[in-house]
Amino acid sequence: MKKCFPFCAALLAVLLALGSCAGTPPGAPAQPPAAYADPDALLRLIREKTEPFYVVDVRSREEYGRGHIPTAINVPVDQISRKPPTPNKSTLIVVYCASGARSAKAKQALEALGYARVADFGPMSRWKGSTLTGEDPGDCPCLVQ
Repeated sequence: MKKCFPFCAALLAVLLALGSCAGTPPGAPAQPPAAYADPDALLRLIREKTEPFYVVDVRSREEYGRGHIPTAINVPVDQISRKPPTPNKSTLIVVYCASGARSAKAKQALEALGYARVADFGPMSRWKGSTLTGEDPGDCPCLVQ
């Protein structure tokens, strides 16, 4: 029994290490919604497309046209309750605006409609990546759901 202990302990350590490398099970969300309030996490999500998502710019159409996060669609905060970005209430939705006030309202409105995975990124000024201008969201994975 004493000779088995080092071998068993080593085997257990290897199995635990392999389990931590296995990643997220298929179909499971990569991270909780609140994690995408972090600029680095949102950038990774957009680049790696680890799960279905919508990035929603809740500013006015004019503000959106002057510059927005790549993949972001525009649904102004005053329309979000009438025109949510998807009927699928379990899809990740990340909202942002200019100062954080409108995105907080949009998050509350979506949650009141029953959306379970809403993240408030807050102000666009926190964004670390490039931006797009005009009405085109760019390579938006959300459009193929």
